[in-house]
Order: sequence, then structure tokens, then C-alpha cells
Amino acid sequence: MMKLILSLTLIWMLSSTGGALECYGNSDRTVSCQPNEYCVASAATHSFGITRHRGCSPNCKKQTVSYNVGFWYFVQTDHCCNTDLCNNQDVPYPDVPKENGLQCFTCENPSSLVCDKTVQCVGIQDRCIRGIDGRGARFVRCVSKNVCEAGNTMGISNITCCKSSLCNSA
Repeated sequence: MMKLILSLTLIWMLSSTGGALECYGNSDRTVSCQPNEYCVASAATHSFGITRHRGCSPNCKKQTVSYNVGFWYFVQTDHCCNTDLCNNQDVPYPDVPKENGLQCFTCENPSSLVCDKTVQCVGIQDRCIRGIDGRGARFVRCVSKNVCEAGNTMGISNITCCKSSLCNSA
């Protein structure tokens, strides 16, 4: 009986994956995710060009996120999944965003105490935000609604988001 229990335990241990999800990483290598992470494939359009990323993410949703500080904009589309090697598709690059009429304050320099420059929001950026990022720099700019909703998980604290032009004065 003891041999049977030991054998069954050994078989269970060898067949158990422990919940680690395997995903494609950049350069098509595989990576093991941490527990509670998802596979992600993303594509970004930004001021300096386009980029793709594959890997693991703890807070992944199928969504597009966007922000803009005036001299630099960023739009990223994520596709998330939760089965092994499910992130092998190429996510389409988001279109270059067009101005949408909303204006927000931004900082010429994130370490500046004065954030009185204005930026024209583009694309899905429908909010102005004010907060502090994980390095202690001011986070003042145009963002999409989902950046406001996920701000704390992105390392932004003291967040204030609003919907009208220039409502994020520091």
C-alpha cells in the first residue's frame, strides 16, 4: 500500500506543471510566467516608430492604451491569453493617432515642479491625468481611460483623472 501511495504521489508530481504558463517571448524564445500571469502579444506605435513585444504580464487585458506628453506619444494594443504558447499572433499596429480636441497640461521636464505646458490629446486619449510615477516624477499628460483605471498597478500614485480640457493643473 505504501508503494502505491508513493508511486501515485511521484506520478502526480511529475505530471503537475504547478500552474506555470509557457509563453512566447521576444525572438520567439519561450518564457515561463509567474503564477497569476498571462501571455501577452502587443504592438505599439509611438513617436519613434513601431515595436512588438511578447511575454508574460500580471495585469493583462485585451485593450489599447495611450498617453501623450507633447513631444512623445505612445499607443499600444495588447492581446492576452491564458493557455501555453497562445501569444504567437502578430497584433496589428495601432494607427497613428489624430488630434481629438482635448488639451491637458504636461511637464516640459518630469522632475520640474511646474507643469504648465499644454499638449493636444490624440486618438483614444479622453482623460487628463495628474499623479506621481514610481521614480517620484510628475505624471501629467493626456491618457486613455484605461490608464486612469490601471494607474496604481502601473506604479502611479496620487492619481487624479478628469475629462475636460486643462483640468489637470498641478
